[in-house]
Amino acid sequence: MEEWLRAKMLETAGISDIAGNRVDWELRPQGDDAPAIVLHLISDVPELKMTGNPIWSDARVQVDCWAKTPGAAVRLRRAVVALCQGLRDVAAGKKYRVFVIDADSKVEAQKGEASIGAIDHRASVDLRVIRQL
Repeated sequence: MEEWLRAKMLETAGISDIAGNRVDWELRPQGDDAPAIVLHLISDVPELKMTGNPIWSDARVQVDCWAKTPGAAVRLRRAVVALCQGLRDVAAGKKYRVFVIDADSKVEAQKGEASIGAIDHRASVDLRVIRQL
């Protein structure tokens, strides 16, 4: 799922036009510039069945959209929402369904990790990713 979601974001013009190839899981590489997307796997729970192995999994993913200005962070968040809301795909014979759970309107400022004194702005999107195992 991780590779599939990152690839979908990188191949989407609305996202790659803003963030380039800066879509990563868990941490931004040191020295990486904004705008960028950082993906966090919050939970990944296989369906519960009384018999047999599960064939579906239900994951929660937090998408942090980082940028140098609040407006750029919001534009990147909107591009993520445009891609993910109701996304249905089949890759390598597996079905994927994505739903936006929350795309709040607040933008948070944080001191940049890569450069001392820099301020980066974050806008977040929470996703539900249901996929075949």
